[in-house]
Amino acid sequence: LAPGAVFAGTPINETRSVDDDVRIDVSNVKGAVNVTAWEKDEVSISGTLGNGAKRLAVDGEGGHLSIKVEGPDKSKGWLNWGSDSSMEESVLNLKVPRKASLEVNVVSAAVVVSDLAGGDVTIDSVSGRVRVGSDSRRIRIESVSGDVEFDGKAREAEVQTVSGDVRARGVGGRTRFETVSGAVRVAATTPLTDTSAGTVSGDIEISGELAKGGRMHVETMSGDVRIGFAASLSARIQAESFSGTLRSDFGTVEKREHGPGSNLDVKVGDGEGDVDIDSFSGDVTLRRE
Repeated sequence: LAPGAVFAGTPINETRSVDDDVRIDVSNVKGAVNVTAWEKDEVSISGTLGNGAKRLAVDGEGGHLSIKVEGPDKSKGWLNWGSDSSMEESVLNLKVPRKASLEVNVVSAAVVVSDLAGGDVTIDSVSGRVRVGSDSRRIRIESVSGDVEFDGKAREAEVQTVSGDVRARGVGGRTRFETVSGAVRVAATTPLTDTSAGTVSGDIEISGELAKGGRMHVETMSGDVRIGFAASLSARIQAESFSGTLRSDFGTVEKREHGPGSNLDVKVGDGEGDVDIDSFSGDVTLRRE
């Protein structure tokens, strides 16, 4: 075999020496990408390369490593490879340094990342399920139809889907969650400093503490919204639903004299933060936890 290449129909067994904070780019079309951390300054690659794939290309060393499943015909384009029935699933199992930064691009492959600490994690997926458990500086995940689950810590987190559900636990700091028809469920374990969540028809559920001077903006067309705030909340809350029901443990909800809809404008505590919630037809519920 040529150095740095594995061809279809052969098992994968590759090792590369790298820096402890290496940046690793991984690309796969069908199958799975599983990444776990270890204490070695090496990247171990195992698994299987599906028939129909051209080869597994492994390039780079030191501070950067590229691992890519190449499709049978580059002229078809990345997305067309994912729908190519002649290409079987490839499974990549990676062990990487704990402080590594990771960028994964997949079409219809599932992605699981666990135990990383300190680097950045970026994942772009079309239809595969994405699960990340890490303590990272920044998390960015984009998916079209796959569900996304994050369980860990991140100073900054951004997740976008079209129809996939989003579930995040352990986040705090600056967070962004957007989906069209999927649901968003967030449980923060550290104070939220700058949070936004938006859907078209998916429900939104957030629980956690708003940081002193923190901001939260939530917007949906027809999804229901439920926010659970810590008892120590200090913020001005402005909430409105055009035709849905608005319920709140804070302040008094005002209903329009003529027509549907209700709104809330209340200062809680010293009013140090800002909370803005807007729903067109979905119900809004604000609770003190």
